[in-house]
Amino acid sequence: MRAEERSPEIRLIVCDFGGVICTFDYRIFCERLARRTDRAADQIFAAAFGNHLQQDFETGRLSGREYHRAVMARLQADVPYAEFYRMYGDIFTEIPATGDLLRRLHTRYPLYLLSDTNEIHFGYVRETVMVLSVFDQFIVSYEVGAMKPDPRIYQEALRRSGLPAEACVFVDDRPANVEGAARVGLHTVQFESAEQFAADLTRLGVVIP
Repeated sequence: MRAEERSPEIRLIVCDFGGVICTFDYRIFCERLARRTDRAADQIFAAAFGNHLQQDFETGRLSGREYHRAVMARLQADVPYAEFYRMYGDIFTEIPATGDLLRRLHTRYPLYLLSDTNEIHFGYVRETVMVLSVFDQFIVSYEVGAMKPDPRIYQEALRRSGLPAEACVFVDDRPANVEGAARVGLHTVQFESAEQFAADLTRLGVVIP
């Protein structure tokens, strides 16, 4: 757990998605597609996530349909895109306590989502994870063209807000991403639980309704 000093006043909360708002498990997708294509789950994982394919997808070098075609080509399989979209997208489980906290925070503070994600995952969770409706901006890697901890993705959040870094706090569950935000000058919280997240925000002077 890490929370920085309390001054100056926090005016924006920037929040990661995976591991903070929802848990996720790539194996769910791999096992589904393995059953559908009569392949081993390990073979699916290698085809879908190996050899920089996932990184290219999450930095916007590939669209959803291009990614789908690449995976199908690697597997020599033929699963329609609409079916693949649901299989690939439906791997998230909400963390209810985080959602409750964000809804409370939204009554006093603007909230930005900052996430390493791709066209399919983000499209799917926009339709299914209702707490995303409280966010004012979405800074997503596949649109920015950079993934955490690249400074460009944090700087995009600051650009959109018009605020100095010291007026913003960023929360993420991964230490490297927290450290990347700190290097840009943001206050940071490393997420362990919603309760700890709330306590660290309070230490930074955030008023939680």
